[in-house]
Amino acid sequence: MELTDGTNPLSGNEYRLQNIIGIQKQLELERAKRGRLSTNYNKSLKVVNAAEGVLAVSFMGLNTVSVVFLSTVVAAPAVTVIEAVSLGAGLLFIIIGGFVSRSLIPRAEKHETIKLLADKKNSAQYVTCFRKLLTMT
Repeated sequence: MELTDGTNPLSGNEYRLQNIIGIQKQLELERAKRGRLSTNYNKSLKVVNAAEGVLAVSFMGLNTVSVVFLSTVVAAPAVTVIEAVSLGAGLLFIIIGGFVSRSLIPRAEKHETIKLLADKKNSAQYVTCFRKLLTMT
């Protein structure tokens, strides 16, 4: 039986299978999107951790240099500048270490969880689809 526009109507099972395939494609796209986001956040966390390491080493190094310069009378004015730079590095270490990491870690975990849930939902969808196909034949 043809419709007025010349197409054949889908049977109930064909319609359901078409919808199942559409849902599976949406779940695959969501999983891929969340995987990319999770990867990007993890890369950002690695960069932040590397920056923390550099700032911590520079903080300790500058403090050591200032102690060495304090032992000489000639370089005493340079110690003030070194201590200011050291204080700036320490503050950046605290800001990057605390605030940025605390905001990035939950976001990375959220996207990873959503990706895993989409995988789980998609695999359950496949099982359900195959069961229905087996009962149809």
